[in-house]
Amino acid sequence: MCTLIVLHRCVPGRPLVVAANRDEFLDRPAEEPALRSSRTGRIVAPLDLEAGGTWVGVSERGVFAGLTNLRPQAPAAVDAGSDLETIERASNERNRIATQALRSRGEVVMRALEAESAADAMRTLSKLETETYNPFQLLVADGNEAWLAVYRGSPRLVELEPGAHIVGNVVGERTEAAIAEAATGAAARNLLADEEPRARKLTRVQERVEKMMTEPGRDPFEGLASICREHVELRGDGDQDAPSLFESTCVHVADRYGTRSSLMLELSTDPTAHRLWTTDGPPCERPFENRSSLLRELDVRLSNRAGAETT
Repeated sequence: MCTLIVLHRCVPGRPLVVAANRDEFLDRPAEEPALRSSRTGRIVAPLDLEAGGTWVGVSERGVFAGLTNLRPQAPAAVDAGSDLETIERASNERNRIATQALRSRGEVVMRALEAESAADAMRTLSKLETETYNPFQLLVADGNEAWLAVYRGSPRLVELEPGAHIVGNVVGERTEAAIAEAATGAAARNLLADEEPRARKLTRVQERVEKMMTEPGRDPFEGLASICREHVELRGDGDQDAPSLFESTCVHVADRYGTRSSLMLELSTDPTAHRLWTTDGPPCERPFENRSSLLRELDVRLSNRAGAETT
């Protein structure tokens, strides 16, 4: 998954609202969200048929987990002056080699969904084995707490304040700063040159979400669906600062890679009002389908503390 938007305890009566676009190679097989079993109870999640596990889901205990991949750093020979094709080729080769030896990140999402709470999931994730998975970010929330785990050889955990949080294929500057400060007191590092288009997307989506939040009476799903469908207009003038394909929320790269599906989830203080909408295909081409019946069948129950501070 490449774009994850989480509204954590900032929408009255809805302690958790999520929108997520999954960007992936088009030939990688997967099943759409369904009611499934885990070691500790039932979940609603899609299924990766190639490596197993999932990239997003929610448990009957109201624990949500969503993962975005981080790319391994490109080799040192790739510098700030390299073109996008060179950077992509080097990063893909590095990723291919690493993937052969490392375990699937999808199993980490399943571990989180099997937890009793977001805090319990973080205790589990803090003990992940080093150098075992390719880099990732995993956001876990349960209506009471929200946490972001950043794994680059070892896990680093950041507790998230109430508000809007955007997670993508790069680590946001605020998260980098929090990790660096906790570890060494140093300032955040600069983003690599090949990550800049994805970093610009995070900033753009954050601005769009914050603007949406100022519009009184607007259904969050309506605004989030619009953001999930967005394309950034490209220019063919050779300008180095021109937008990249990866700056769009809904991504299309030739006939090989792009946004495969979209999901919107809302957990309410009223158990009968939980919502789940999904698309089977890019949201710019496919309408969202109401799949809320899955949550009713799952019987999601938030704890009594969930949403206590929303008014």
